Amino acid sequence: MLDLDHPMTPYILEAAKVEDRIRHALLAWRDAPESGHGEIAERLIPLLRTLNDEHFGADPGIAATLNELDAAVCNGNPETSWKIFVQLTAGPGRNFGTWAI
Repeated sequence: MLDLDHPMTPYILEAAKVEDRIRHALLAWRDAPESGHGEIAERLIPLLRTLNDEHFGADPGIAATLNELDAAVCNGNPETSWKIFVQLTAGPGRNFGTWAI
């Protein structure tokens, strides 16, 4: 469970907001491939990279997960993109800890 008084909580919540936007974009991409995936690679992943760099100590695990997600999105593979995205949200690991919300 997320400690609302912890100093990292605002940044974890910010990451969760961006992750929700990625989730919706991935689902839209899966359901309508013509919808494209540009927002994920061009806007949303960079937001998470900045959050990692500025508030999570440029965590190499988070950076690696974001690099993998960016590569999958840029390669036009929604299924692989989804599998990598789940690493950001599904439990402890190379992520922002949003799973604890």
